[in-house]
This record gives sequence, structure tokens and C-alpha cells, in this order.
Amino acid sequence: MGKVLLAAIDSSPQRRLVLDKAAEIGACMKAELHVVSVNDLSRHREISFAVPNGEMIAVLEAEIHTVLDEARDYLARMKMDCRTHAPFGATAEQIALLAGELRADGIIIGHRHLSWLGRLVEGSVGSDLVARTPCDVLIVVEPDKTRTFEGDQEPLSRPSSLT
Repeated sequence: MGKVLLAAIDSSPQRRLVLDKAAEIGACMKAELHVVSVNDLSRHREISFAVPNGEMIAVLEAEIHTVLDEARDYLARMKMDCRTHAPFGATAEQIALLAGELRADGIIIGHRHLSWLGRLVEGSVGSDLVARTPCDVLIVVEPDKTRTFEGDQEPLSRPSSLT
């Protein structure tokens, strides 16, 4: 049986980094690539206090399918085929369930730079996913050359082989 790789994306700008990394790793592994975008109504603050109606759900579902269509086209330009999935439910739970069904060898997700309050309100999909998943999870972080570790005087830079 071949290798299976699952890339989880949403409409955030980090999705391109996730797709780039999925294409890179998928090509190296000669993996079957799957892309998932979960329709999680609880992650939409604008409707969290409202009762979602059919029209709201249809708009969100259309957005998910647009994101997945764009991902498929983006990967196709890199000569990568993929299958797409758009489940409804809690994000980490649905990604972990799909990874189990696919017998995925790995999951790739992005990292959104939320404040501590944002993490408190929205939670961390990455942390929740690592606790639930049956396989390895790679969290892709956007390169930021201005970040420093506590006590460092100079900004961090990536080794030239990684830039």
C-alpha cells in the first residue's frame, strides 16, 4: 500500500504554505495526496451567537468548496493530483477521523499567529489534533525573520539551505 498524506487547509493565507509543503513532501514520498477543509460552524465568530440557517450554511459550504477547488488547481500546476474532502464538524476531530479512514501517514497543517486571547477563544487546532490523530502532524510555520527567542539579541534567520 502506498503512502497517504493529508493537508488540512482553510481560507487563511497560510494555506499556500501548507500546500507547498504538502506538494514537496508528497512528491518525495510518492504519496497519494488528500486535501481537507472542515466546515466548522463554531469557528465562525460572526455566527456563533446566531442560529445558523440554511443560507448561512450554504455560503460557508460554497467558501469551503472554493478553497478546495483553488487548492486542487494550485497543486495541479505543480503536477500534483489530490482528492478533496469537505466534512462538517469540529475541525480537529474531523481531520483526525479522516486521517484514520485514509490510514494517513502524516497530516500537514498551518499555524495561525493568534494572540493568547485568540487561542483562548478559538482554541488550538494543532494541539487538539496532535492529541487525537493516529499519525504524525507537521505544523508549517510562516518564516518570520524578525522573531527572536527570549534573550537573543539578533533576529533569527533560516540557514541558507532552507531559504
